[in-house]
Amino acid sequence: MKNENIESAVFPRDKKFNFSCHEGLECFNSCCRNINIFLTPYDILRIKNKLNITSTEFLNQYTKQLNKGNITFIILKMDETNEKKCPFVTPEGCSIYSVRPWSCRIAPVDLKEDGYSFIFDNSFCKGLNEDKEWTLDQWMENQGVKIYEEKERLFREIPSKIQFTDLKNIDNHIKEIIFMVSYDIDRLRKFVFESGFLQVFNVKQEEAEKIRYDDEELLQFGFRWLLNDYDLEETMDLWEEVF
Repeated sequence: MKNENIESAVFPRDKKFNFSCHEGLECFNSCCRNINIFLTPYDILRIKNKLNITSTEFLNQYTKQLNKGNITFIILKMDETNEKKCPFVTPEGCSIYSVRPWSCRIAPVDLKEDGYSFIFDNSFCKGLNEDKEWTLDQWMENQGVKIYEEKERLFREIPSKIQFTDLKNIDNHIKEIIFMVSYDIDRLRKFVFESGFLQVFNVKQEEAEKIRYDDEELLQFGFRWLLNDYDLEETMDLWEEVF
């Protein structure tokens, strides 16, 4: 595939492709600037822990929000004074490589319902002209992408399960709750443990202790609560109690 024109083409999932990214390429780090890097809940959890800051601090300092209807997307805030580059890219590569976002892991592949295409063409991304050959499954396994399916399975159900009211103030509150549960894990912990949440929603002591200090457990708990136990009136009262 490395000699084919791949721009705008969609390939079946079983078709192999060539790719390798390394410092010797003339385009090294070029893909880390002037681009939207979307962040998932699991991305934010891992990156904020890598940086040893709270999720609230990370969101305020490093991200921007894109709103589409009632859905909020989180993207990395690029450096406007330095070629709009990612705040974590260095001349040697990514400074948070071990917890790099899903968008960076899957690149240069762009997943489609009926196969895959490429985010860049091979005139820009020289790595697509390298000899290393992959199947799509091999690439996803190599880049640690498949764990996201497990960690964010419940998250993907939320948009179809949460009902909005068409009342602006109430819907803004619902969006705040979804945002907190999905992206601001440390704010969620405050909400759960500094209000009557545990009593109102009958959270067992064993589960409460599990989510008190474990971010990944709390993230899954938050998703389950939104999908199964969320109650608008109770939640609004608790929100006023804490925030």
